[in-house]
Amino acid sequence: MKTKIKSYLLMLVMAGTSALTSCEGFDSINENPNAPTPEKIDPVYLLSPVFIRSVYNVDLYQRIHNLYVDTYAQYFSNDKYSSNVCVPNNDWTQQYWDAHWGWIANMNEVIRICKDNPAHNNLVQVARIWKVWTFARATDLFGDIPYSKACDDSGEAAPYDTQKDIYYDMVKELAEASAALNPDGDNLGSGDLIFQGNVARWKSFANSMRLRLAMRMTEVDAAKAKQEAEAAVKADGGLLSGINEDVKIVRKNSYYKFDYGYYNAVSHLFNGGRMTMSYSMQKLLTNLGGIPFPKKDTYKEVPEYCDPRGPIYFNVTNQYNGAGEEYRGRWRGVPAGYTQAVSLEPNNVNKNNSRVGVYFVGSTKETDVPFTVNMDRDQTLMYYSEVCFLRAEGAVRGWDMGGSAQSFYEEGIKASMKEVEIADDVIANYMQSTMPNLYGTTVPFNDTKGENNTQLAKIITQKYLSGFPDNGWEAWNDYRRLSLPTLDPFAMPEAGYVIEKGAMGWRGSLRRIIYPAREQIVNEANYNEAVARIGGDKTTTRIWWDAQK
Repeated sequence: MKTKIKSYLLMLVMAGTSALTSCEGFDSINENPNAPTPEKIDPVYLLSPVFIRSVYNVDLYQRIHNLYVDTYAQYFSNDKYSSNVCVPNNDWTQQYWDAHWGWIANMNEVIRICKDNPAHNNLVQVARIWKVWTFARATDLFGDIPYSKACDDSGEAAPYDTQKDIYYDMVKELAEASAALNPDGDNLGSGDLIFQGNVARWKSFANSMRLRLAMRMTEVDAAKAKQEAEAAVKADGGLLSGINEDVKIVRKNSYYKFDYGYYNAVSHLFNGGRMTMSYSMQKLLTNLGGIPFPKKDTYKEVPEYCDPRGPIYFNVTNQYNGAGEEYRGRWRGVPAGYTQAVSLEPNNVNKNNSRVGVYFVGSTKETDVPFTVNMDRDQTLMYYSEVCFLRAEGAVRGWDMGGSAQSFYEEGIKASMKEVEIADDVIANYMQSTMPNLYGTTVPFNDTKGENNTQLAKIITQKYLSGFPDNGWEAWNDYRRLSLPTLDPFAMPEAGYVIEKGAMGWRGSLRRIIYPAREQIVNEANYNEAVARIGGDKTTTRIWWDAQK
């Protein structure tokens, strides 16, 4: 009970916290003499609220995770509120921008007050690791952002660091923090809402995240990417080693009921009638692996064969997800990038097409029965299967990943299938089938006949599918980095927001989110310097690691 009370009190303190880029006046934010201070409570509880808030409440999850990232990755398609035509919403961006600096300020404070105290060594290292996790998402959205001097309490507006410098420092921070974690040191206990004080798991997470960030640099700095990836694989503590080591944040509504919005955001959005399968996702899943579509004879518009995850990821339309009678019995996605008017036509509206499966949001795996929305589903932050595919990609590039590309690739597929309880015999048949999806990609690693069927294309296609529904970040990042997996271009992008309307690959989708408009006022000089350096504050501007030729 003490843990909950302490966390609750600190969340109330943070609830009134807002920070601009420079985090000016942070020292004076919490001057209430009756407020919790490090002298009164264990400083781990200064970090606990950051864990919760930085994975986003329902509002931020919907706007940034779903309606930005997942939409740009084409995990999902149309929604009347989403930026389908590739035009970011400034209010959403500002909300995220302000919240981000609040999280960074609080982590900086934890590090500041504990860095010279050996009794809090592990707490400091965990704060460093989580700070990288938080910063990585921000720089992947915008590119250059304030970093080295952000929220440093100097009172000065923070300059923007180059994304190259940010990435070089983030991998250094992960390497140092992982090495400095001490299994015999301080235990963060229940205040650690990710691993409940398990230092070994923090080490493997830091190493795995280092591998993730290293792979992001392949097209712009191949030597650094190789160096960091190989070092991450060999680092003490290893990498994630099974689906039981997926990195998750607990989303128990009953526990966080005092802090509105920290429950299963996927369920909330499903309940609100959103999150439709994109047509690109439909094409990726259709026929892949040659597995017959379940109960296909009872439906009127489903494929003959489908990746077995497909009907679980997105359900056939029926009365329980609101489809009109004439639209029931279809497993169909909608092209991404429709205008609001087109997306609201009956044939395209979300309820009349396949929406995110009840497996992720409901009380049952069955799709044709009534169900109760489950608000307590945990959110996965990093899947073990992702680590498998990262190692497979590195091995394909000739790097020392501790095994063969094929073995890591096949292990990643099996892990992803097990996440959604696919039977072993189905997995075995899937792995052997040479039936291609609608883009031409097949499953067997050494079957490389035809277009869109290289070994790298296979790895990234499976990585994309395995990250559903929580890891659209990596899906969009890979698409910007490699133009993989193959996806259709956005159908009706607003003029000037993609490089070339209708183009496949990187030219046909937006490359970054533009900075919030208020930055031009509160941080004018630094903003102008950064914009001039990157080539313009536009969605068509390519960030540092987005360098494919």
